[in-house]
Amino acid sequence: MFKNILLIALFLALGEAAEAQIVFRSLEDAWKYADVHNITIITAKYEAEKALYAKRASYSALLPQVNATGSYTDNIQLPVTIVPAGLLSPNFPGGAISFGQKYVYAGGINAQMNVLNLQNLYNARIARQTEELNKVSLANNKKTVYQQVATQFYSYLLMQEAYRLAAQSAGTADSVFQSVSNKFKEGSVNEANVDVAKLNYERAQQNEITAKYQMLTARNNLKALLNMSVKDSLAIESTLNENLQLETTSPFQKDPAILLADYQQKISLSQYRAANGAFAPTLNILYNYNTQRYDKILEPFSGATGTAAWFPAQYWALQASIPLFTSGSRLFQSRKSKIAWNESVAQYENAQRQSEINDENIRLNYEKAVAVLSKTKDVMNLSFDNYTHISYRYEGGIESIESRLNAFKDYIDYQNQYLNSLSDMLVQLYQLKIRQQSF
Repeated sequence: MFKNILLIALFLALGEAAEAQIVFRSLEDAWKYADVHNITIITAKYEAEKALYAKRASYSALLPQVNATGSYTDNIQLPVTIVPAGLLSPNFPGGAISFGQKYVYAGGINAQMNVLNLQNLYNARIARQTEELNKVSLANNKKTVYQQVATQFYSYLLMQEAYRLAAQSAGTADSVFQSVSNKFKEGSVNEANVDVAKLNYERAQQNEITAKYQMLTARNNLKALLNMSVKDSLAIESTLNENLQLETTSPFQKDPAILLADYQQKISLSQYRAANGAFAPTLNILYNYNTQRYDKILEPFSGATGTAAWFPAQYWALQASIPLFTSGSRLFQSRKSKIAWNESVAQYENAQRQSEINDENIRLNYEKAVAVLSKTKDVMNLSFDNYTHISYRYEGGIESIESRLNAFKDYIDYQNQYLNSLSDMLVQLYQLKIRQQSF
């Protein structure tokens, strides 16, 4: 019974561990996770939501503004006025008289609507364009995050491959070092040969250690990008043999950076027009309704006998404002906005041309990287075959120990060249993938 309970607890613990582990089987899996968890993307989404409400606030400025007012006044002591005798009637003796009532009630409605206000119209347009800009900015931020995630994802796989090759080389170098040490004890090789063999062995071990810790660092960097803690379990179940070939003829998607520059120049144009709108007249429609009541008793809504009546009043009006002189500040602001617009147009046109060149270079660099990688891999394999043949000939007494050690050193050098070519190819690979990605 106790054994069964232990087994159940073990299975539950394993189940919780498996459930908590995050597994990426491809770069696309890491990108999907980043869409939800990366803090830069999350912040950009919030900015897009704020821009939506800013647009609605700007549009609401075009609607009529209606306000209700109400007041209650208690004249604790009414003011006294000296009235001359005979002013009110022939028999009026004159003296101090208090005018007014103790309680005053008032209420009303005020309404105003902008019939003509170009600045409000352009501000609403700017808010709408800013909302679109924030959507494009979100896409551009996703593109940047995708590049960062791809860098760490492929760095992990690259270091995994480097660790595999370094471990293989360290094992070979160890056997060579042991063989040369035995030959030295027999007196068939000199001490310099032992030093070279040990140097090759230490060098291979150094590469193995470096690759191991760089692989772990890349995984931690990936965790940081994905808003994970260092204790979170992350497994990358992917190999470099998967999906390394892409069609360079596949169409590229619209570059978010181009769309960003486009909306920036559109906003600059709207800001320039809004600055010019400051010289245009404005026209408003006004409406006002108010009513008042004066009474000696505190019964504002009473209809009883003896209460005072309400006295309503209302009006509507057209209000026009024409700017005549503003000390030149609006003129200078208009000129400044025009310069900013011309600047943003130039940046947009340059970004378009630069993007076309960058896209062509991405295709060329990827094709070059694939071709160079194929050659460096062939050279590395041939170098290892050469080392193997020389080792057999050395065992047969045909080749010298120096030839064997030099052949192994050459293999390590060609191995490093292969890893450098692989690194360059992976960079060009994710650049190509990102340009074929729709954001």
